[in-house]
Amino acid sequence: MKKISKVKRTICCLLVIVLILAGCNINSSIYDQIESKIAEDNSLASSVYDKKKAADLNSLENEGTVKEKDNLQGHLTIKTYWDEDMNVYINDFISLHPDVSIDLLHPGTSGFLSFDDYQTQTAVELMSGTSADIIDVAGLAVFKYAKSGSLCDLYSFMDSDEDFCKEDYYTNIFNGKEYEGALYSMPCGFSYDMVYVSNHLFRSSNLELPDTLDYKEMILAHKKVIESTNYSPKLMPGLNPYTFFYYEYPEYYNINTQTAAFDTPQFIEYLKFTKNSISINEENDFTRIGYDDSFLREDYLFCKFDVSGGTDLLNFLFDFKNISEPIPIVSSSGNKYFRSMREYAIASSSPNKELAWEFIKYYIGEKEIPETLDSEDAEKYYKNYNAFVPINKANFFKGFKFTYKYALQYIEKQPNIQWKNEDHDLIIENALKQIHEWNQERDVEQAEGEIYGLLCDELNSYYYMELLSAEETADKLQNKMTIFLQE
Repeated sequence: MKKISKVKRTICCLLVIVLILAGCNINSSIYDQIESKIAEDNSLASSVYDKKKAADLNSLENEGTVKEKDNLQGHLTIKTYWDEDMNVYINDFISLHPDVSIDLLHPGTSGFLSFDDYQTQTAVELMSGTSADIIDVAGLAVFKYAKSGSLCDLYSFMDSDEDFCKEDYYTNIFNGKEYEGALYSMPCGFSYDMVYVSNHLFRSSNLELPDTLDYKEMILAHKKVIESTNYSPKLMPGLNPYTFFYYEYPEYYNINTQTAAFDTPQFIEYLKFTKNSISINEENDFTRIGYDDSFLREDYLFCKFDVSGGTDLLNFLFDFKNISEPIPIVSSSGNKYFRSMREYAIASSSPNKELAWEFIKYYIGEKEIPETLDSEDAEKYYKNYNAFVPINKANFFKGFKFTYKYALQYIEKQPNIQWKNEDHDLIIENALKQIHEWNQERDVEQAEGEIYGLLCDELNSYYYMELLSAEETADKLQNKMTIFLQE
């Protein structure tokens, strides 16, 4: 442990840097929390998973599935914000390696910190060398911390580990997370958006179904439907002025050249076009395709969904009458973005880097599925593989098949479902092949929440409060992003 006085001096010197890193102000209460945390020997007083507790747990994973090094020893600290199921992996890892102990620091679920405060705290800890060994960096601008030398390059661990095979993973997602040819965080799971299209409304307007759709194509198709038919559908459930910003704003900055391009005619046109075309009154409607697609006959033209192992996979089984097969949403330049859902990094200051790598390797490694669908282990497996696509290809196929079987036993009890008159297992096999192809096409990160948080005040002032013009908004975003990239 570092001396307290030294850490305090380091924090004082770093506060100005962190203001820019985090994109928000540090108030006195957050400073007090950080100082108190250090004084308490870097513990947030979260759960501690010791050897005795781990020995009593039934492990879900099969030790033979992933090659694990024998006789691992040591202590790790893992800090997470989003991952409520991290304890599952910790318990199972310790059951395989009883000479390892792990402290889990989880300020997110306890309400101890907001995410803005979490990113501020994490920045201070990384820059001052007081960080946990493994840090949840989902939503953070990882390249900023990589540039400062605060994170380890995970490729170096992969390349020196004879038990790790890159081909077992979606390396296109690794590519999308690279910074200057290195991988500073592990995207353990990812997701992306697809869209269903109303066949009836497209046919009524003599529109052909495209292979992909961007924001402008969707808005123009909506206008044509209204102009050429007697229908007045809304564009898409849950739509608001920010919906398409997530796909577009990564087009206007470059982390490698440290430049931004928000003050360009193209981005100003985007602001004006979306403001004039999108009604903000639709934002509270989050209707999604489930068992019924009738709302996509005349009420809506499109419906977005996240690729996951739950309901959206089961949708392939239903005999929908009104919608197309899913179509990828892309940026206006054709980029097919993904979002990192669970993402971890190893701190450069960690004294246990090799052990930290062994844990991350285990976290993402191939897992065995439960033998039954009604056990506690089945519920655990379903929960862990339902909300995103695992970075491990085998976990994607096995996990999605499992969640399909697990959820199907409950959905079959629902009345009035129109099933396709085909073999369900075969449909799912074909659906997984298609989703696997989509997974391999994703190689650009949509953008971190930290960057969006940096820019959202100006967007609110433009779209909702109408305090800024499109040109003024673009100038402010340009200045903010340029400072953020070059700091």
